[in-house]
Amino acid sequence: MKELSTIPVPVYVDFDDVLCETARGLIDVIDEHFGRSIEFEDIHSFDLALSFGLDEHELARLMEFAHTADILTAFAPVKGAVETLRDWAGRGARIWIVTGRPPLTEDASVEWLQRYGVPYERLIFVDKYGRFKADVHGAALTLDELSQLPFSLAIDDAPQMALYLSETMHVETVMLDRPWNRGIQLSGSVTRCFNWAEIALLLPSSGFMA
Repeated sequence: MKELSTIPVPVYVDFDDVLCETARGLIDVIDEHFGRSIEFEDIHSFDLALSFGLDEHELARLMEFAHTADILTAFAPVKGAVETLRDWAGRGARIWIVTGRPPLTEDASVEWLQRYGVPYERLIFVDKYGRFKADVHGAALTLDELSQLPFSLAIDDAPQMALYLSETMHVETVMLDRPWNRGIQLSGSVTRCFNWAEIALLLPSSGFMA
C-alpha cells in the first residue's frame, strides 16, 4: 500500500470548452434551430443569453437541444486536450473531470469520454451556478461539497469558477483563454493559458503529490 504522501492529488479538468468545443458546437445549433449566424470570437460573455442574443424562452429551448445525447456526443475535443491528459495519466496523474452539466447528461458525457479515449478516474457533476433543482439534480455536488475535495491543479474557462477554485479552494488554477474571459482581470493565483500546449508544461511544477 502506498504511503499517503506518495498518493497523487487529482487534477480538476472542466468539461465544456476546456476538454470539448461546446461553444463552437452550440454555434451550429443556433444557426440550425434559430437561424442566427454567430462567430466564435464574438462570444464575449459567459452568459449564453447575452452572447447569443436569446430571450428566456429561446435560452430554455437551446438548453433542451444542448443537453441531448446527439448534440453532446457530436462536440469535437479541444486541440491538444486529450493528448495532454493521456500523457499526464501515463506519468501518474489522476484526472477528475468536473462539469456544470446536469447529471441527466451523464450517459452522453461518458460516451464522449470513451469515444475519444480520455483517461479519467471520476466524472463529477457540480451545481456551479446555482441552477439545479434538488429533486431533479440531486446527484450534483454543491460548491461547498466541491470545496471539500483536494486538487493539485484546476483548469477551467469560466471566470467565476476560476476565482472560486483559486481564492476559496486555494488550488493552483489555469484559465484557458476564451473570448468570454478575455476581459477578466485575473488575480495572481490564476494563470491564463492560451492553449493546451502551454497547459501541458504545468505538470512538473504543479505539486501533484499530497
